[in-house]
Amino acid sequence: MRREEAGNVQRPRKKQVGKTCQHFPGLQPMMSDTEEFLPLDPALKKQAVNVKKMEHMKKKVEQKKKKQQKQKLMAKRKQPEQMAAKDRAPLQQCLGPGCVYPTRPGSKYCSDNCGMKLAADRIYEILPQRIQQWKNSPCIAEEHGKKMLERIHREQQDTQTYLKDMERHFHELEAIILRGKQQAVYNNEEKSEDGRDSSHLKIFCVSCGHPTNMRVALRHMERCFAKFECKSSFGSLYPTCIEGTSRLFCDRYDPKSKRYCKRLQVLCPEHSKDPKVLDDEVCGCPLVHNVFELTDNFCHLPKRLCNHHYCWEKLRRAEVDLQRIRALQKLEELSVQEHKVRTAMMNRAGLVALMLHQTVQHDPLTSDLRSKVDS
Repeated sequence: MRREEAGNVQRPRKKQVGKTCQHFPGLQPMMSDTEEFLPLDPALKKQAVNVKKMEHMKKKVEQKKKKQQKQKLMAKRKQPEQMAAKDRAPLQQCLGPGCVYPTRPGSKYCSDNCGMKLAADRIYEILPQRIQQWKNSPCIAEEHGKKMLERIHREQQDTQTYLKDMERHFHELEAIILRGKQQAVYNNEEKSEDGRDSSHLKIFCVSCGHPTNMRVALRHMERCFAKFECKSSFGSLYPTCIEGTSRLFCDRYDPKSKRYCKRLQVLCPEHSKDPKVLDDEVCGCPLVHNVFELTDNFCHLPKRLCNHHYCWEKLRRAEVDLQRIRALQKLEELSVQEHKVRTAMMNRAGLVALMLHQTVQHDPLTSDLRSKVDS
């Protein structure tokens, strides 16, 4: 019994300060009850308090965000139910003729067919009266439009006649050029032309501005014009297609600019070159009397020596082609004007205009509503 009692007696444990446990090295040593806590720095105390406050504020903010998200979700769930309840409350009957169904949300009709039926009934009811009023009261703009159409038709006929004359003149010029080439060459006339003392006379070129001799002025100006003309380009995305006409535009396709050349085919210095003049080729220019009166005589000088009629064929052809192009442009402008006038006249008496506009005739005895100036 003594041994058991001795074993049950608890022996006081010695507290070790400054040493760690052998079996659990991670544990820190326990301090004795008798030891006193060391005083802390007030700055450290403030930092610890601030950290606790910040953590507390963060928790509050997170809780508020969660509450707001829950409220938004609940509001989204309630909105469709509220909208459905609101839409069901103000439902009305469809305005379509003979329709008894309720209207769609945000509309006056239950379907598109009901709206079309009501619009058709309105047109059938109102349109005949408006047409009768339109016929009874004359429209000044309608009369002006008819007069303008008559003027446009007259100008179109005149332009077409002028274009036919230019086409005839085009063929006549080709025949004259062919007759001139068939003439014989007279070298005797060369002496009379060269006998004129014009070697000291000079003229300034209109293109480059340099002084040139009178005898070779035309040749020099033509070459200068070709040089400056090649520097500029006149193109279009589409080729020209005009029925009944020939030899107007160059229409040569340029792969670099991806456009069609719109110079006159006769005068295009970039895509056409003058043919080489032979030694025995005659000038063949038709001679005139008093500037404008044509004669049956032709210039019989060799073409390479004739300085007065240089490139006369090309210039005459270009003049005729330019007049033809101007006539075609005028026809196009007249057609555009006619289209505008006809469109205005059709819209003036159209369905929408008759339904939206109305002329009030206060005096039933007066059919003409135009204001008249008292004499």
